[in-house]
Amino acid sequence: MGTIIIALIMFLALVTIHEFGHFIVAKLSGIKVNEFAVGMGPSIKSSQKGETKYSLRALPIGGYCAMEGEDEESNDPRSYDNAPAGKRFLTILAGPMMNLILAIIIFTIVVFNTGTSTTYVGGFAKDSSAKKAGINIGDQIVKIDDKNVNEFTDISKILSDYYSKNDSKEPIEVVAKSSDGNIKSYEIKPIFKNDIPLLGITSKMRNVGFFESIGLGFKETWRNIKMIFSILGMLFTGKLSFGALSGPVGVVKEIGNQAQNGAMSVLYFLSYISVNLAVFNLIPFPALDGSKLFTNIYEMITKKRVNKKIEEKVTVVGFVILISLILIITIKDIFTLF
Repeated sequence: MGTIIIALIMFLALVTIHEFGHFIVAKLSGIKVNEFAVGMGPSIKSSQKGETKYSLRALPIGGYCAMEGEDEESNDPRSYDNAPAGKRFLTILAGPMMNLILAIIIFTIVVFNTGTSTTYVGGFAKDSSAKKAGINIGDQIVKIDDKNVNEFTDISKILSDYYSKNDSKEPIEVVAKSSDGNIKSYEIKPIFKNDIPLLGITSKMRNVGFFESIGLGFKETWRNIKMIFSILGMLFTGKLSFGALSGPVGVVKEIGNQAQNGAMSVLYFLSYISVNLAVFNLIPFPALDGSKLFTNIYEMITKKRVNKKIEEKVTVVGFVILISLILIITIKDIFTLF
């Protein structure tokens, strides 16, 4: 029950900060905002300030920024639909950008409190293939598949690249340097979790100062963005099955796993989900922010508006597809629990 509450709070926070991005830029752009809501469903409390109603709603599963003329016809000169394409573009872009800003801030907090990873082994996961092969805590991972390991994150990248081209049963060469300076080569068969190859090691952490942690917060956000696009590429090329995706149930389960490792692990996962939400919304698929960004760019280039009725119909189709996909993934996640 505690995990579900944490998940709802996290999801509510991510959606609220996303919608606040739309809200604040809409206000700055002179676009009329009819309502800013935290939560969905029946209103618990609301307050009218000027032209905007601010409401707290019963279901902590989302929120919204209702702009005049965004999803309906409006003759109001300050409606979203009547705003210049550039202002509409910035207003929509602000949602994903707020999620990225939140991710940078939280990653910075996590790195400042936990330190940054190194290429030295700090511990082992359960059933670690690296431990079984003979690698010890304190060893430095030097090379994998004859490729230099300069950062701990290089390990997952090299493994993914290797097993996208080779059979999962094949071992991979891992070169490690022990604490006494001896260098040894190991043939290791990684364990696979959701089609992702893992050596089953954790990194030895290095303490960092405040200003370095800010830089690392940006760096970690960028690394996660690249990783998400890499995963999307693997999904569409068939190198990774759609079974590796997780829906709401899978996310709740993972939050429970992270909660066992402490608050910083939960915060890191929150940042990761925030980056996911930002990147996912930037995809130019109907019903996502990316589709509106695309149509606004099209208008800025061609000076022509996309037909509103066609756009609405395409958005409905996209929404149905997204909901169907979420339901399928959720059913898959439920079955994996048993």
